[in-house]
Amino acid sequence: MKRWHATTGLAITTLAVCGLLAAVPRAAAQEKPKPAEAAKSDEKLPKAEDIIDKSIEAMGGKAAMEKVRTRVLKGTLEVQPQGIKGTFIAYTAAPNKSYEIVEMEGAGKEEAGTDGDVYWTISTAMGPRLLEGEEKDTKVRETAFNAELQWRKLYPKAECTEIADVDDHPCYKVVFTPATGAPITTYYDKKTYLPVKQETTLSSPMGKMALTTLLEDYQKSDAVMIAHRMTTLVAGAPIKQIVVLEQVEQNTDIPADRFAPPEPVKALLAKSKAETKPATAEKEKKAEPKP
Repeated sequence: MKRWHATTGLAITTLAVCGLLAAVPRAAAQEKPKPAEAAKSDEKLPKAEDIIDKSIEAMGGKAAMEKVRTRVLKGTLEVQPQGIKGTFIAYTAAPNKSYEIVEMEGAGKEEAGTDGDVYWTISTAMGPRLLEGEEKDTKVRETAFNAELQWRKLYPKAECTEIADVDDHPCYKVVFTPATGAPITTYYDKKTYLPVKQETTLSSPMGKMALTTLLEDYQKSDAVMIAHRMTTLVAGAPIKQIVVLEQVEQNTDIPADRFAPPEPVKALLAKSKAETKPATAEKEKKAEPKP
């Protein structure tokens, strides 16, 4: 999952969570995310773009971020209270290529990737899938390399709505609204301008998932700050997922075929094209002018 860029973090989070929810039933008794408390203040709110610019500087700056063209992240996951543990590897390359693999003890393997054109997932529970519609649009945003530098392109609207406390730290609450899909709310520490919390609702084959993620333990890697710990809570599910980043490799050579669709996905593509061809031919036939 970049700086650890929050969008990459969400990619790993959603990949693992989707697989786990197929095996872990929803329950009424669960740990609920603690809502951010609005701070009492008459302070005038800054513009969202000013907060984001300062956050980019806090992360190391635009120039340092643009120097990184590839990134490989390795780490561990743990799901509480079930005690399920696993590992992940995420490969990303500018401008929009990615491949992620999560392996969980007793829960199988989850994979997701894109060559910048085709977006797909493979899971133990659901097999290979081609992402379309809102699900694909969300993945496009998640896998955009250095997404923070492209926020204007990815989100038509960004607004600072209030100052709220996250673990007793005053934060600027910025709501990013995409053209399609649910908004992403990011909390920027008012003192450091580092993003410390994210909230969003994502679509999946199992329905909507409301996620709350805490970003912690920022460390520098090649002059760019990366969060090395992420804790995610899923509304309606009795799980808390903890992701720990253990290794970062930047500007390393990644084989081009790392991002190529695997054989099961190629089979789906071939099937999709075969089904589309007759329909297209019939449509064109009907459109032909009658003699």
